[in-house]
Amino acid sequence: MRSMGSIGGGDAKKGLREAALRTRRSMDRDEVKLLSERVQEKLRSLGEFERAKVLASYVSTKDEVQTDEVISTSLRLGKRVLVPIVDQTRTKLLFSELRDVSELGEGHYGIREPRSQFLRIVPLEEAGLILVPLVAWDERGFRVGYGKGYFDKALGHLKDGIPTIGLAFEAQRVDRVPNEEFDIPLGSIVTERRVLRFRG
Repeated sequence: MRSMGSIGGGDAKKGLREAALRTRRSMDRDEVKLLSERVQEKLRSLGEFERAKVLASYVSTKDEVQTDEVISTSLRLGKRVLVPIVDQTRTKLLFSELRDVSELGEGHYGIREPRSQFLRIVPLEEAGLILVPLVAWDERGFRVGYGKGYFDKALGHLKDGIPTIGLAFEAQRVDRVPNEEFDIPLGSIVTERRVLRFRG
């Protein structure tokens, strides 16, 4: 699939988000599965993944780069896995240790989260690697999220040194994501075709 190019208009990020979501939702399940497997294979070969004893990962929706296999593989390798929970009262993400994918149930915004009996809250600072969801991305490492700002806030509070990797399809690439002076690019982005490194 071709990348989307650039979007003009008033609210540039909103336009990018809507176009990227349309592109991603046009992919059928088999294509998402195949391309996700290629992304996962590249991710597992990275030193950051091999070294991380604690992995923080988003839990994928049906048209995102899939993460269930990465989570299961990490658990089999003896890694601890942290997944996000939305705290709507404080508009922030908490992270809970997951011991099996079967502990997940439907959470906020239709995204799977650990069911209440499986909550084990752990500071994100304990992670050795963070896998970040995205809607669109550019080759400078900047991302467009879902517009709620939850992951941006979580990452913004971290000290430098914890690797961040965005998992993405090439079809989500745009020419340029509008960014502010205080926006921090991801450390790397992994797609079905390549690994792009930006910092760290």
